[in-house]
Amino acid sequence: MPAARLSHGFVFVKHLEPMVRFYEAAFGMICRRSSHPGFVIMEASDGPGVALHTLPAAIPDQICLTQPPRWRDDTAYKLCFATDDLEGLRAAILAHGGQVKEPWALEGTRFCECTDPEGNVVQVFTPPQTSP
Repeated sequence: MPAARLSHGFVFVKHLEPMVRFYEAAFGMICRRSSHPGFVIMEASDGPGVALHTLPAAIPDQICLTQPPRWRDDTAYKLCFATDDLEGLRAAILAHGGQVKEPWALEGTRFCECTDPEGNVVQVFTPPQTSP
């Protein structure tokens, strides 16, 4: 069987440029533009990135964005980001238009459910520390 590795997650967005700024500022990603004006790849410094694509023309009017964003947790996907600084990342998400819930723990991993500015749910977590 051929080997494959994850390149990026894919998120459809209503407003591309604010979402680009969010993922740059909150997650330190780098925007790589494509020849398509409604599509970018947000590259991570280590590991898979996030592709952002504007919604097809018929759909944006069906989505009402609120401030703060409504948690869009009725979708079949969730982006998950590992971090060594859960509190710092939570603060960055809040500072750049997202939302955060209180962290929780399971089996030595600390998790936090968050949203981006359009309400897409993202999870941030700090893996358990391993001994050398």
